[in-house]
Amino acid sequence: MSRRFRTAAVLISIAAALAFGYTMYTRSLANSREALLDSSKDMADQGSYAEAARLIDRALTMKPDGIRTDEMLYLKKAEYLQKGGDYSQALSIAMRVMKNTHEGQQEFDDAWERIVSICSEQGEYGKLCTLLEGCEVESIRSRYYNYLVYDPVFRDPPGIYPADFTLVIESQGVGTVFYTIDGTEPTDKSYLYSDGILMRPGLYTVKAFFLNRYGLRSSTVTGTYQITEDGSAE
Repeated sequence: MSRRFRTAAVLISIAAALAFGYTMYTRSLANSREALLDSSKDMADQGSYAEAARLIDRALTMKPDGIRTDEMLYLKKAEYLQKGGDYSQALSIAMRVMKNTHEGQQEFDDAWERIVSICSEQGEYGKLCTLLEGCEVESIRSRYYNYLVYDPVFRDPPGIYPADFTLVIESQGVGTVFYTIDGTEPTDKSYLYSDGILMRPGLYTVKAFFLNRYGLRSSTVTGTYQITEDGSAE
């Protein structure tokens, strides 16, 4: 074998090795988390949310890249499932991420945001209220307090009063208070509370409840007030 032939053979071998290495490298890039996430976004942009979610599943089998945590990927999958109409699985994933993280982690806040989004989109305000009531993190309860239901509070305690006065009913959140003053059970057709209830001499049994903007009703609170005619309280 001539020297020129041997040199050519070596160069061919090197070229083949480089080509093989480049092929394997590009394949590894195509199956990296970053590439799969880019592909899933492309699928989602085209409205193929189920395929986008499947690509997220593939990305979850890859070695973490140190940038995106598994929880981030799961939340992205929940987003795609929600957009595709699979609310049940999307909510299940978001709740799992919420339970596996804690206050102070971005994924914890993002999981709650996804939970609120899913429940609101479905009109499942009762379920959302229950979830928030079970949350012990005050920052989350404060952020989404409008979805909670609080019992109204009488500013003046029940009892006997010697003169006319205006009973103030306090409430939290965005909604409306309905009340009665004759002891009957209030409904959303009862008196609408605005700026106080003027009480003149007589006996009143006030019942009130709060109805938030999402149609969730609080418990009924009751207070009996007696206003004396002679200005004395016994």
